[in-house]
Amino acid sequence: MKSGPVLAHKGVRYHEPEHWKFGEEGNKYFRHATGQLYAISKDLATYISINQNVLHKYVNEDVSLGSWFIGLDVEHIDDRKLCCGTPPDCEWKAQAGNICVASFDWTCSGICRSADRIKEVHRRCGEGEDALWNASF
Repeated sequence: MKSGPVLAHKGVRYHEPEHWKFGEEGNKYFRHATGQLYAISKDLATYISINQNVLHKYVNEDVSLGSWFIGLDVEHIDDRKLCCGTPPDCEWKAQAGNICVASFDWTCSGICRSADRIKEVHRRCGEGEDALWNASF
C-alpha cells in the first residue's frame, strides 16, 4: 500500500493527466494498492463488474482501484508474503522454501529497467506454472 505524490508534469513516468482533481500541486494520492500483485475479494470484483460503466478510470489502474474503494467499507491488508525483490532476493527466498508470485523493486516502483530485465527476472525468479497452486500457507 502506498500514498505517493500526484505527478502533474507531462513526460514523467506515471503522469496523472487529471492531477487537478487531487488539489494543489505537490499533493499525494489517497492510499492504494501498488506493485506487481494485488488481490481483491469476489464481492469487490462483482461490484466493479456491475458498476464498470460509472466508475471513473484514472490513467494508472492502481489509483483507479483505490478511488473506487474509498467510499466502501473495505479492509486494506498490506501483506508481502507472496512478493519478493528481483534477483538475488527471489533466489534466496526460493532456497528457503518460500514461494514468490511477484517480484518488485521498491526503489523504482516495479521492476527497475523492466523492458531490459523482465526476461532475466522471470528466468531467475520463476517457479513454474504450478508453484502457486501447489503451495501451502
